[in-house]
Amino acid sequence: MNTINKVLRSSLILTAIVLVLFFGLYMAFSTNGGITPKDYYKYTMMICCFILVPLFAGFSFFTTLSVSKAKAKTATTIEELMSFKEGFKIGFYTMFIAGVISLAVIFIFFNTAGEWAQDALRNGILDTFMTNMDAEQAKVIEQSRKEPEIMKVNLFSFKYFFGLLSMFLSFYMAVSAIFAQFLKKRVY
Repeated sequence: MNTINKVLRSSLILTAIVLVLFFGLYMAFSTNGGITPKDYYKYTMMICCFILVPLFAGFSFFTTLSVSKAKAKTATTIEELMSFKEGFKIGFYTMFIAGVISLAVIFIFFNTAGEWAQDALRNGILDTFMTNMDAEQAKVIEQSRKEPEIMKVNLFSFKYFFGLLSMFLSFYMAVSAIFAQFLKKRVY
C-alpha cells in the first residue's frame, strides 16, 4: 500500500471532478442564451456550497478510511494502526492538493480567457443583491453599476485567491481533524 499514491490519485480525481463541474457550468452559460448572469452566479454558488463541500469531505473521508482499513489489515500491534497524525495528513493533503490545483486553474482561466464570464458573475452578484434589497437600496446598487471602479474590480485577483484559500484551509483542517480522530487506531 502506497499512501502517497493513494492521496495523489484521489486528489487528481477530485480536481478533475471540480474542473468538469466548473467548465461544464461555464459551457452551459456560454452556449445557452437562456441562462442569465444572475442564474450563472446562483448556479455557481449552489455548486460551491452544496456539491463541492460534501464532495471534498467525502473524498477526504474515503481516502482516509481506505488507508485506515489497509493499515488495520496488516497491523499486528496497536502502534501499527493509523495514528491521528497520519489520518490528518491523508485527509488534509487530499483536499489541499485538489483545492490548490483547481483554484489555480479557475483563477488563471478567469484572468485570461474568461474575463467576460467574470463580468457576468459581477453583474449576477449585483442583480442578486438588487432583487434581495428594498427599493431604496436597489437604487444605490444600480448607481454603483455606473461607477467604473466598482465594475472593474477583479474578483479573481491574488488578494481574493489567498483569501479564499485561507477559508478553504480552515475547512480542510477541521474536516481532516474530525475524520482523523474518528478513524485513528481503528480495527475493522
